[in-house]
Amino acid sequence: MSLQLFLLAVYILGFLVFGIWCSRYIKTMEDFALAGRSLTLPVLLGTLFASNVGGGTVVGWTGSFFAFGIDWWFTAAGAILALFAATFILAERTRKLEQYTIPDLLAIRYDEKTRIAGSFMIILGDIALTCIQIMSVSGILSIYFGVDPVVAKICGAIVFMAIAYSGGMVGVALTDAIQAVFIGVGLVIGAIFAVNHAGGWANMVSALPADYFTPFSSVSPIKALGQGIAVFGTVAVWQSIIFSRTFAAKDAKTAKRGVLFLIPASILAYLTVAIMGYAARAMFGDTIAPGQVFASLVTEVFPSALGFILLALVISAILTTTNSILLSLSVNITRDVYQKLINKKAEDKDLLRVGRLSIIAVGLFALLMALFMPNIVVAIIFTYTVYSAALLIPVYGGFLWKRATATGGFLALLSGGGTAWLWFGIGQPIMPAMIPAIIVSLVCFVVGSLLTVKPTDEQLKVFNI
Repeated sequence: MSLQLFLLAVYILGFLVFGIWCSRYIKTMEDFALAGRSLTLPVLLGTLFASNVGGGTVVGWTGSFFAFGIDWWFTAAGAILALFAATFILAERTRKLEQYTIPDLLAIRYDEKTRIAGSFMIILGDIALTCIQIMSVSGILSIYFGVDPVVAKICGAIVFMAIAYSGGMVGVALTDAIQAVFIGVGLVIGAIFAVNHAGGWANMVSALPADYFTPFSSVSPIKALGQGIAVFGTVAVWQSIIFSRTFAAKDAKTAKRGVLFLIPASILAYLTVAIMGYAARAMFGDTIAPGQVFASLVTEVFPSALGFILLALVISAILTTTNSILLSLSVNITRDVYQKLINKKAEDKDLLRVGRLSIIAVGLFALLMALFMPNIVVAIIFTYTVYSAALLIPVYGGFLWKRATATGGFLALLSGGGTAWLWFGIGQPIMPAMIPAIIVSLVCFVVGSLLTVKPTDEQLKVFNI
């Protein structure tokens, strides 16, 4: 095990050294945050895939397919439909606008108060997700390699901060592209090996519960709808994963093609983790918890070499996702807080310095959360539901409906997030929080827009691009 830990350290150190090497090309905030808007299609697709298919997908979704069978595909469908929405509604248009963040888009389409509210939602959600990523890598290091959990959390946070701080988007995108190949190949090999160990496809299917592939056998239609909408909302407005990349594409067509090609790549990834989940259910029955499914495959089914490779890939996936989140947070804090509220005349060197320092500050804050608030999974789910419920309608509605006004967008943001928060507070009766939140947000968006003055020509310029 010590040899495996050493090899893993060398693997991660290689990416850190590469990030430091990339730092010599960073001169401006645009270089740091968006790789100088120079990402080519292969690099863009690689970094989108590696970030989208993170540790949550590999570990969490394997367990979810294990537990829910075909019903988890309703959740996967939400993610796939969100990628279609991002491709054909926002990707190309937002790249032409040459902005940095989702709040930048809200400011252009609506006003500054909507930008500030959107920034708060994104910053809050991304800090919480950084915390859970630190906890995820800590769990792997402590369970499989015997590292003390506290030491593992500190080491994980340091690595996350160091790579994002040194290489910026240039280093993150290039390392993501390399890791995307390993992640994709590793998942395919893992799925094939799992089915083979289960006795082949026919034997695997025959060993599964009779209703395993019957829709709504494990979740009700309303719950399936709620899960699908929640994932759709999160992915569709996921700045740290999707839009930070499209903003960095070399041109608008590359941005659109990158997200478009991400769709079949993501479907392939979802298929592989689904197959691993099904194979595990056939082999283990329902005797293990969903959260332990991937671990059980690694320790009890896969050969040690394959298990180590898959663990390294999971850590890589967590690494890429967290780097994306930290860069997104850095840009939000720099552009939407520091430049807009504190120092409106900040020069580029000041923005670059603040951007890098904010990575350290956020990383340390997330580390403290991970150290002192170990049971925050429910809080993460809550935060991201509020995040997506607040942003989905104003972001997409503003770019689809010319009559939408600043008041409508602002009310949709506040009411969507507020309703999700309230629905969680009363225990989510009848339906998941995302459903009433989206309905209320849409109603406030439409009514608020129709009852207020039409948007100005400046606010409508996004339709002329």
